[in-house]
Amino acid sequence: YNLSPAGFIAVSTDDGIYPVIAYSFHNCLFEEDSEQNLVYKMFLSDLKLRLNYYRNNPQKAKKNQSIWKRFINDEIEVTRPQYWPEQGTTPTSGWVETQWHQTGVFNDFCPLDNSGQRAVVGCVATAMAMIMDYYQYVGVEMFTDADDYSANGISIDDEHEERDFPSFPQLNLYMNDLRMHYINDDYLTNQDKAAINFAAGISVNMYYSSQGSGAYTSDVATALVNKFNYANAEWVDNYGAEFYTQLIQNMMNAQPAEFSITHADGSGGHAIICDGYNTDDYYHLNFGWGTSNVTCWYLLPEGMPSGYSVINGAVMEIEKGPDPLTVNGNVIIEGVSPEGTYITLEGERFFETYVPDESGDFVFPAIFSGTYTAAAILERVYYESFEIELDSLNNFIQFNLGNYEALTGTVTAPIDPEGCFIALYQENEMVYNGITNSMGEYSIPDVLPGDYIAMASLAGNYFQMQEATITLENQVIDFDLDGYGGDLAFSYANCPVDILHLIPNYTMTCAIKLTPDEVSEFENDVLAKVRFKVPIEMTEGELYAQIWEGDDLLSEKEMTEFYEGEWLETAFDFFEPIDINTEYYIGYKIHTLNGDLVYHDNGPRIEGKGAFIRTGGWTELSSNLDYNFCIEPVIISQNFGTITGNVQLDGGDGNILDVTIKSENYIEHPNENGDYFSYLKPGIYDVSLSLKNYSTLHHSNTIVIPNENIELPDAVLTYLLGLEDAEMEILDSNLINNFPNPFHSTTTISFSVTQTSLFVTLEIFNIKGQKVRTLECSNCFAAASKELKHSKIWDGKDNEGNPVTSGLYFYQMNIDGKPVAMKKMLLVR
Repeated sequence: YNLSPAGFIAVSTDDGIYPVIAYSFHNCLFEEDSEQNLVYKMFLSDLKLRLNYYRNNPQKAKKNQSIWKRFINDEIEVTRPQYWPEQGTTPTSGWVETQWHQTGVFNDFCPLDNSGQRAVVGCVATAMAMIMDYYQYVGVEMFTDADDYSANGISIDDEHEERDFPSFPQLNLYMNDLRMHYINDDYLTNQDKAAINFAAGISVNMYYSSQGSGAYTSDVATALVNKFNYANAEWVDNYGAEFYTQLIQNMMNAQPAEFSITHADGSGGHAIICDGYNTDDYYHLNFGWGTSNVTCWYLLPEGMPSGYSVINGAVMEIEKGPDPLTVNGNVIIEGVSPEGTYITLEGERFFETYVPDESGDFVFPAIFSGTYTAAAILERVYYESFEIELDSLNNFIQFNLGNYEALTGTVTAPIDPEGCFIALYQENEMVYNGITNSMGEYSIPDVLPGDYIAMASLAGNYFQMQEATITLENQVIDFDLDGYGGDLAFSYANCPVDILHLIPNYTMTCAIKLTPDEVSEFENDVLAKVRFKVPIEMTEGELYAQIWEGDDLLSEKEMTEFYEGEWLETAFDFFEPIDINTEYYIGYKIHTLNGDLVYHDNGPRIEGKGAFIRTGGWTELSSNLDYNFCIEPVIISQNFGTITGNVQLDGGDGNILDVTIKSENYIEHPNENGDYFSYLKPGIYDVSLSLKNYSTLHHSNTIVIPNENIELPDAVLTYLLGLEDAEMEILDSNLINNFPNPFHSTTTISFSVTQTSLFVTLEIFNIKGQKVRTLECSNCFAAASKELKHSKIWDGKDNEGNPVTSGLYFYQMNIDGKPVAMKKMLLVR
């Protein structure tokens, strides 16, 4: 029944239900079943559940039937209940005096959905925003990238331009304006209302849509505490009378609650506000669909068991946090306007703001008291930073920015210092770098004050590292470089024998690994160069020398000139002092058009060290590829001796440049004339000289003395003839590339043999070296010594008949049990 001039009374039509369900003296009730008419939809669902309950529990309905009789017989005693809040003290009759909507100004900052329409706020966020507005408290937190999320195909806040909503930095400015209005008790602007509703929504990861935005009401409790600095907020399930006992106490304490309600058929839910109570057991509800909708007093009987209550639970015990502190400040820069200066406060929380105009004044509308590092910077030239204690008695910050236009210095060295690379590091990360001119001078702009590790690297063998503190008074670092004359080349490999070939047009890093076991003898030495045998021509790809510490790239240099088959040694621009407790990966990144990646030796592999590849992370090469990469880090040192000599080849067509002179893991190669010059740490070594298909020569007990040279006798390596004919015929057998490659389901592997009565197997391995399939061919022969071609089909399954996953696989041809060839293929499901 609607009242005049305004109001309604909702009466049950069944005497098993209490007579008066709800009432209002401010709003009329319209019997329209629409999404926005929440109170009417709640009536329908609630009364249906109550009716089912009382029909199933007739004894429980007798009390209500007795009350009906007393009403009909005019036997009800009229007493005035006690109200919280007291009647007439608020325009809505509840604690919350606002009646906000999900559209209009309130969703102005909500994103455009996939239909191009503006999403609505969502009832969970509307109710939450109204409660925060009731407390006039939104805390001090800022929205950052940590608050990013995606829902309904909308990325918050990455798509702020495409979806027309504020980015987090812009929203933070809007929230600062809102805080100032709360502090000054100003009326909220439309911008304020849009900002608090959007902030509430993203804090609960709102699923935005123009047809209805959704989130979990239970998440409101977490968001109030963690994002808006409320001292307390709890989600309470509606189990038994304790729920209402707690709710009543909240209403008496002027603590509004946020209800989660559902339809009787479970088809949907809503969030509304409960913000009042009277001793007749009516609760004041604010439905949050604007002033055209109702707030009303609603009977919520205790004792309705699970399944018969329209209320799932509520966010209760909401308490705002400590009152924030407003901090003002000023920036002075001699001769320069401070407008645009970026100000930060970093402590337990992080705050930021800008100087808006030439006055230099700025404000942090709301922060918490505490100790902060205050910093101000303009154009990366003017800067000041200091620690400050902020509280109600000390809430002003004065900055006098100094000019940090450039760090300068001079480099001296035993050679021409032009082209010396300068680097400044903080927390093992390069933050600034520069290079010297022909006078040995350098200038690095915008270096801010602080403590640094400064390094200077020159021409592969000159280096200095020093600690430096940059202040306004000290913006100069000079270097006097030391020479590191010993080029200690390190390798796990012997002489190169072949190239690892994978998929064409591919990018990968190939490296060897140095562990503390290897680098322990290089204390006070420096990683400065890398040497390797080049697998491709310049027209076939790109090469970048690299030094890695775990997954951190320390130094990289692009190779601008290289030729396939040459030994290329390059010095890094920025050297790396060795930490003897660290693992390093040294090698090169290659983009190969033809699939050739890296030269390797004949093995066996130095396990866990000799061959690693990287695409997304480091992976040791498959164990069935039992060899080491021909990659040689060069460590420069001041503690070394040398051995020299000459080596020649007798017979064959071997490449003198590929001869390896190995002394444990130290390696060197001769020049075109066979002369070699090898650097080693002092010690006693067994020196070996070797080349594929040639004899190996040893010099035992070679003593290397610091700063002295040992000249070894001239050596001749003899070409080894006499491979047995049968072995030569097997080597002439041919494993042909599979087709298609890459493939989706099946691929054909072809091969040919030249010897009769051969038993051939094709073994397929995954990238981890695990055998997944064996294909046999027992009838492979060549009649009258004429080569015949054979083929086998692989269906992408393992020996158990299970499909294998997409990825890189190796297939190996074995003849009479002996491996003779291996190739690669790519399965793409």
